[in-house]
Amino acid sequence: MYLTEEQERILQGEYGWAAAKALELIVKVGDAVGARELVEIKHAHVSGISYSNIGKYGLEFIRDFYGKGGRAKVYTTINPGCLDYSGLSRIVENRYVEEQRKIDEALIGMGFKPVLTCIPYYYRPPTAGEHLAWGESSAVIYANSFFGAYTNREGGPVALAASIVGYTYKAGLHLDENRVARVKVEVPVKLLHLPAGALGLWIGEFVNEVPYVVGLKNIDISELKALLASMASTGSHALAVLEGITPRNTYRLELEDRVTVEEDLLENYLGDDLSGDDKVLGYIGCPHVHPVELLVVIKLLGKYGRPKRGKLLVTVPREYVSKFRGIIYELKARGVDVAAGTCPVVSRLRERFDAVVTNSGKAAFYIKKVYGVRVRLAKLEGVVKYVCGSKG
Repeated sequence: MYLTEEQERILQGEYGWAAAKALELIVKVGDAVGARELVEIKHAHVSGISYSNIGKYGLEFIRDFYGKGGRAKVYTTINPGCLDYSGLSRIVENRYVEEQRKIDEALIGMGFKPVLTCIPYYYRPPTAGEHLAWGESSAVIYANSFFGAYTNREGGPVALAASIVGYTYKAGLHLDENRVARVKVEVPVKLLHLPAGALGLWIGEFVNEVPYVVGLKNIDISELKALLASMASTGSHALAVLEGITPRNTYRLELEDRVTVEEDLLENYLGDDLSGDDKVLGYIGCPHVHPVELLVVIKLLGKYGRPKRGKLLVTVPREYVSKFRGIIYELKARGVDVAAGTCPVVSRLRERFDAVVTNSGKAAFYIKKVYGVRVRLAKLEGVVKYVCGSKG
């Protein structure tokens, strides 16, 4: 790999141990995937910061970089941890409090923004063609597909290293030659009543190339997040070209195949049947909700009433608790459980539920694995309607 004189000096330790080790990691990964050079980044997003996922060795890795001088060179955000930072949730269990706080202290000490969210684009929307080093699969595919940014699907250690030196390896989706859609996926209007998460799960599993998805020009933000996050869950997708949405000049079309989605293809992804005796959790917030979605939930509660048939959990970035205090307490007053800076995938629930109803294909995919419960997909309104007493 070609390195500039400055990059060589970093690697040789002239800027300290942390920078040298960070660049060494990036160069090794870059060499493994055939990168010829590094590329400067504008924003790093570090995943893998929940103690329940990374354990003591992950904690030691992060504290080692912090203790030996690692500091953010570019704007850097971090993924959710394993604690409810609002102190309001009765559903999310605060396990590993001291261990998670040690991780948080190290990351904040390194200059990372403690947003604790999987939607970093809410805090700093990328521009088309801008290079990033992001972990968190749902954020990566959203950045590439909606904003037209350039980022690979990085592991947490690589994203952390990229933050410290301001570079990542130039390969994969940092190169125009790899941003090529080869399979046209046609979504008929008659399927738009189905949750987008089901479509995303199907595309992720069965479409191996970058898809060019047509028929979703009017999709709302809630369904778009669910679609893309779901694709990245069942597949390795980090880019989907969306007709009328993905910025031009950030991809090419070289279509070699075409598939028209049929309703029966998606039925298996709608999930399990529920019974009237089930103890049900309605879950919204994977990825974390946008402020607009909070207002939508309040409006729907006005329409359907308080949760009666089941409980409703909404997960949000940590900052929402102070920034949108009035909205958060309005949700609490209407019987909604709100957890900030975390989610059920990277934390644990206090209660045992028989089933979960969610608008997120990603949540459905992981919750079924983590908790072994039945899961049903619905649109956002369907989730609220179900837990408020209707089958939806």
